[in-house]
Amino acid sequence: MVASAIALVMSQAMAPAAFSSPTVDITWTPGAVSPVAATRWDGAVVDNKVYFLGFRAADNSTDGSIWYYDIDEQTYVDTGVDMPVAISNYSIAALNDATGLGLYTFGGRNAAGETATTVQVFYPATGTAQVLESDPWPGTTLSGCTSLAATGVIAVKKRKAYVVGGTSFSTSIPPCNDDNSDEVWRFNPNAADGEKWVEQPSLTLARGYIAPAIVGKKVYAVGGDVNTAGTLTASQKVEAWRIGSGAWKDDPITDLPEGKACDETQAFGFTKGPLAKTITLAGCGQWPAAIADVQQYDVATKTWTGIGSLNEARRNHAGVNVGTSAAPVLAVFGGYNLDGSATLATSEFGTVGALSGAAAQAPTAKPVIIPGKTPVF
Repeated sequence: MVASAIALVMSQAMAPAAFSSPTVDITWTPGAVSPVAATRWDGAVVDNKVYFLGFRAADNSTDGSIWYYDIDEQTYVDTGVDMPVAISNYSIAALNDATGLGLYTFGGRNAAGETATTVQVFYPATGTAQVLESDPWPGTTLSGCTSLAATGVIAVKKRKAYVVGGTSFSTSIPPCNDDNSDEVWRFNPNAADGEKWVEQPSLTLARGYIAPAIVGKKVYAVGGDVNTAGTLTASQKVEAWRIGSGAWKDDPITDLPEGKACDETQAFGFTKGPLAKTITLAGCGQWPAAIADVQQYDVATKTWTGIGSLNEARRNHAGVNVGTSAAPVLAVFGGYNLDGSATLATSEFGTVGALSGAAAQAPTAKPVIIPGKTPVF
């Protein structure tokens, strides 16, 4: 449970020889089980509650109901409010606008299987949700298809959001091309109607399902997928962009280690606190499978470290820091299991502590590939 997880004192561990020695470790403790199994969703913390703005259910249907997880009570609650357009494959950007703190989503996959351009916002203070008609999601892939941003959204100081990369599919309704996007867009909720989106410098590699993170003034685009003829191949690519500069750079940024390419996961970046100047990948999708590995990037030394694993392999899970920068508690909820055959209702909470410097045992989890599995996005 969360309360016990927060109180944990970190145990010593050993670093795999392929990685550098970590300075911070994370121990994962199982949390409360949700009444619903959910995947391809995201969460955002407001007033000690984690809000979820819909999800993909175990039967592959799309549910637009808004739930929250009460961090203190360790319970899940259906708010009774639905998103105007039910979506999955989205990320949440918590942004302050003229109304107050809004939880924004950009596009996503709707219940009909269409890659949507709808921009929606939910206001926890009033329990209301609406569509932002003036500024639909403008992102496209290289061939001009509407881009599914999915996990590739990051908010900066609750002022602006950045959407990085994206994917399109021949299996969407209506069908488009199997393709990738190198586009990066900035969304400002306080700009004039029709002017909230501004295109930014492009990624060095077009791809989707990126795990973005903020450290200092840099946005990191970690991993992701390259869509080739409907097959998603997890990428090792890591690149960074200093906000306001003219280009993304993949040198001297270090890519993910060989064999540790990741997609459809959650990245936690920190500028301050015990995880300062690190990015932690909580789990590792390798579509259509997942492995439980947890990897950490030190932005100062530009090295990746294996720091153990989740209790369950998962991908397409929600992820949010339910603690603070000074006392982080990394939470993951739901997602698909290790071979994509089941949708999870479980959660895990990661707490941090210093290591002694000796190296930790390398994770042994391996992806399970399902021959002939029908792609579902």
